[in-house]
Amino acid sequence: MQVTLDDARERVKRPARVGRPLSARQMARAHFDEQVGLDEDFRNTSEAYALVGIDDVYVAALRRAIAGTASNGELGETVGWIVQKFQAKAHTGVVENTAEWRALARTLAIAELEHVRIAAARDEGDFTAKPEHPLLLDEPDQASAAIRARKIGPNSTKSLSEIVSAFANEKGAKSATTYEYETAVRMFEEHLGEARPVYKITRPDVIGFKDALLKTPANYTKRFPDTKLPHAISQNEARKAPFPTLNITTINDKWLPRLHSILRWCVDNAIIPDNPASGVKVSQKKGGHGPSRVPFTPGDLTRIFSPPKFEKDKLTTERQWALLIALFSGMRASEIAQMKLDSVRHERQILALAIEEETKNGQSLRVVPVHSKLIALGLPERIERLRKNGETHLFPEWYRQGRDQLARAKAAGKIEKQPYSQFIPRWFLRTYKKQVGIDDARKKFHSFRHTLKTALSRAGVPRSISDDITGHDDSSSGATYIHDSAVEAMKDALEKVHFDGFPL
Repeated sequence: MQVTLDDARERVKRPARVGRPLSARQMARAHFDEQVGLDEDFRNTSEAYALVGIDDVYVAALRRAIAGTASNGELGETVGWIVQKFQAKAHTGVVENTAEWRALARTLAIAELEHVRIAAARDEGDFTAKPEHPLLLDEPDQASAAIRARKIGPNSTKSLSEIVSAFANEKGAKSATTYEYETAVRMFEEHLGEARPVYKITRPDVIGFKDALLKTPANYTKRFPDTKLPHAISQNEARKAPFPTLNITTINDKWLPRLHSILRWCVDNAIIPDNPASGVKVSQKKGGHGPSRVPFTPGDLTRIFSPPKFEKDKLTTERQWALLIALFSGMRASEIAQMKLDSVRHERQILALAIEEETKNGQSLRVVPVHSKLIALGLPERIERLRKNGETHLFPEWYRQGRDQLARAKAAGKIEKQPYSQFIPRWFLRTYKKQVGIDDARKKFHSFRHTLKTALSRAGVPRSISDDITGHDDSSSGATYIHDSAVEAMKDALEKVHFDGFPL
């Protein structure tokens, strides 16, 4: 009985609150209900309404709009007023004349044509006419019964976009990670075409999302501005030379796990009975994309660190030291850029780099002993010069560029998730790598991290110590500030590392 009552409440015709995003289908149903209600009110208000009749020209324009044969101008004249009505209530942020705007206009034209058909039937005395288009029909009872049974808690009717902030706050996620969760939800809801209540999300929905990600062009929001995921896919496929699609590793390691984590949290908090994303991933096929990043070879290292760009007694630039520290410490770009001079200190009489600024995750907070090669090349002397110059960071210019980028993004109301990747890492990728003759797209600034990880493995260093040095995720109960490994053990492990091809 309670399920029946809940279903009835959902069907009650009431306007959505101002500011709530609505799907195209929700806006179409809202417009149809409103227009049919107004039709009844007009007939009860004045007999003059019966003299209006049906405009055949208007009906023909609606049919062209639905068929997609109307120009943007004609679409605007025919149903632009309906789109503007929902824009005024902040139910949609669609931009005029975009593919998304055309899709919404065509959907609303269906609702308007159905209203006209109902009005025409009423003019003939038939007040029993109902909408016929599937867009305006309720779910079949048999199909919806199983879905309604998934409604087990007061938050079951919320959408993922309404839930994600509570999930991120409880996890204590960093701003960049929270941004990824929010992006995953946005992409999923764009795929669905609506901010669907979480209890209505099914396994086929998630599988369909996985299939859509395989067709999604990388960086689609920049390559197809103001375009949602399904339209970005269709526009990319229509190009003579389509942009590359998302890497399988990115899909399996980022977007699907982010969605899975949120839905898992919904299960743990009695919002839904099971996780429809459980086990959904792209099967890695032999000869497929392969790894997105690979370590540098000895030949690569020779080209990267050879004169004239690198000479032992002329290591003075931030770019030179950024590459050296990335290779011998395995630190991420954001960790290097934010490194304070005070964070380069002795731990148990061992010179070490303490990563203690905002990091990717809790395991990233760690201490990395300084390799003897960096000491021999003059890192302590560089630090002393920076102190005398009144600097506070190991890479002052890089750090300032990153902070300025964050400030610009904040002023524009945007979230900048990788403020430090746009400077030295981008220079390395777009300029320096080409100058030294490395053309493998899988070799990037982050490959220095992979190179150290590979060297540690080849030196026989245990996985646990290697993970503590590089700050990879660790499931042990002791995964805290310096993790399970003593700083002496990490120092000994790093000194075992030898890079063939390194010329300095």
